[in-house]
Amino acid sequence: MPEPMQSVKEVISFLRDAASQAKGSYPSILMGHAEKLEEVQAELVRLMDLTSALPAELVGIHDLPADILAELSGYKTDELEDQLVTVINAYGGEASLDQILVGLYRKFQVHQKRKFLQNKLYRMESVWSVEGRKGIYTTSEPEAETIRTGVPPRPSTGVGPRPTEDYDDEIPF
Repeated sequence: MPEPMQSVKEVISFLRDAASQAKGSYPSILMGHAEKLEEVQAELVRLMDLTSALPAELVGIHDLPADILAELSGYKTDELEDQLVTVINAYGGEASLDQILVGLYRKFQVHQKRKFLQNKLYRMESVWSVEGRKGIYTTSEPEAETIRTGVPPRPSTGVGPRPTEDYDDEIPF
């Protein structure tokens, strides 16, 4: 569980315990503070869900206990991966490396080297290079044909890459 979420939970628990032992008008004041912090906790969960790179079926796991989160495998991301996905999505789901560098700084005050980010983006399972466009990344998974063959399907309009036929037979010399 992220540290801010755990801290908020501990303070809420402390305030509720203190309210149960307090006398006079203090219990209602302490319970009021605990309720306000529960609203803060809900907002933290919402914001974590928005900036998480986790797949849709696991969004909303930030409030789970640490022991449950430790058991989850396969969908672990680091903070930079979450930030990269957030920045690319902020640009409409597709962004150039320059936009990503600027977005990381403006949104998260993160300084990264271009080559490091290229390597990181290449290894990420939730970000793909846009076929045919150098240095452009997307959070939309490419079509199955592109994943299987590494080549995008030929558009039905006839526009697209040249066929990979052997043209050596047509050379007159």
